[in-house]
Amino acid sequence: MLNVESSAITYIGMVRSTNEDNYYVNGRHKSNFGIETEGYSDNKQRDSYLYAVCDGMGGENFGELASMLAVMVLKKYQDTDLRKTLMNYIQTANKLICNEMEKNNGARIGTTLALLYLYDNKVFSCNVGDSRTYLLRNDDLYLLSEDHTEAQRLVKMGIINHEDVSTHKARNKLTQHLGIFPDEMMIEPYISEEIELYRDDILMICSDGLTDMVSDDDIADCLAMPDLSTTEMVKLLASKTQAGGGKDNATIIVIRVT
Repeated sequence: MLNVESSAITYIGMVRSTNEDNYYVNGRHKSNFGIETEGYSDNKQRDSYLYAVCDGMGGENFGELASMLAVMVLKKYQDTDLRKTLMNYIQTANKLICNEMEKNNGARIGTTLALLYLYDNKVFSCNVGDSRTYLLRNDDLYLLSEDHTEAQRLVKMGIINHEDVSTHKARNKLTQHLGIFPDEMMIEPYISEEIELYRDDILMICSDGLTDMVSDDDIADCLAMPDLSTTEMVKLLASKTQAGGGKDNATIIVIRVT
């Protein structure tokens, strides 16, 4: 049985007036609107583990509603085999968000989704949008997710180089997210291959409030600090978003295989 320790933090940042992010840690999520900063740790042993970060969009409290709906629906899938139920979850969450848009005269709302599902000493990653998942192994940081942005699409087409993404004007323009009507576009999540997990592997999920403010090299340095607990890691990473300007909400989950 896989043993892990995990911690999450969601942080409003230095500029935004609301926190539209949400997190999911084995059934726990931010449950009330208006929460600016919240932390949570979970070291309970389970047969499988489910974690996610959702970055809401829509202004006022609409983005917060979208990310809240996504994590609330995910809770219903906690005890399922997500390898088999993933697309059902995505379609259900998307439908609920679309229903809210119809109730609000078509006002556009949505959320990204990035999740990790751990089972049988393995993990797979799934994402829709630009929230990310990472693996740190032997001090090397690997990106497990794939950004659904216009800038990344241009990279795949060979129009721009990967090094140009961070400064490109379309780096935050999403090409996929939850909250798309079925007649507009089919949601196609990125799903990683199954990865065998080993002791001392560290996994991370985050919204772009972290990755827009902190480089991958700095993230790797924080995750590689041997004496830090997962709680200390998420707090350190959150403080680095603040030092970088804190221009967006930031939500971070760190999971260590023990």
